[in-house]
Order: sequence, then structure tokens, then C-alpha cells
Amino acid sequence: MFSLDDFSKLQFLEGRWKGQSPDGKEFFEQYDRLDQRTFRSRRFSNAAFDQHSDGSTITFLDGEVLSEWGKFTWRASEIGADHATFAPVNAPSQFIWRRVDDSTLEAHQRWSTDGDGEEQHYTIRMTRL
Repeated sequence: MFSLDDFSKLQFLEGRWKGQSPDGKEFFEQYDRLDQRTFRSRRFSNAAFDQHSDGSTITFLDGEVLSEWGKFTWRASEIGADHATFAPVNAPSQFIWRRVDDSTLEAHQRWSTDGDGEEQHYTIRMTRL
């Protein structure tokens, strides 16, 4: 169970970020807090942040913190001052956000094993704009 104070620790996500996806394409994301119980993330294709192509929400409800993106849902299992871990509810992977410093954010994703029994993972590093 989390409190609103715990949820507020996610403020390290707020702002505009630039990253590079595993396929080498540059992307831009913006995280903002819509209200006391909702963070929103939107992905943009350019630094003008003029048309978003994708988005998700992180909400606080009855002691739970849920992240929803399209048809996928994750539940927070840990929230700290500079990190948050989300376990899959109906999603193919776990992810962890980690604030490296004031201008660097990492998103680490892990998912079930491939055909050879190896866990798959990747980390995206984003810089604050």
C-alpha cells in the first residue's frame, strides 16, 4: 500500500526528456502531473513537442499506484525518491524508472525469457531538455 506522499515521489519524472529507442530512433517524452492523483506521459516525434503519438497515465487509487499504457497495466511494487519499480498486471514486462541525476533518467525494462531461456532486457537513457 502506498500513500499520496509516496505517489508524490514520482515527481522526478516531471519534465521534458529526449531518448533513443532500441532501434536507434530518437524520441521525446513529457511527464506532467495533471492532479494530485495522476501523472501523464506523452511521447512526441520531435523536439517541438507539438503532436504526441502515444501516452500513458500513472494513477494513485486506494493505496495502489497503477501505470496504464494502451491495453497494458502495471502496479508499482516500490517507489523511492529517485526510482520506481512496476510489476506487470496484464503486461509482458516489468519496468524500473531511475533518476541518475537531475538531468538523466533511465527506463529499464525486463520481460520473460526468449526461446533459449534467457531473460530479455534493455535500458533507455533519457536526458532532460
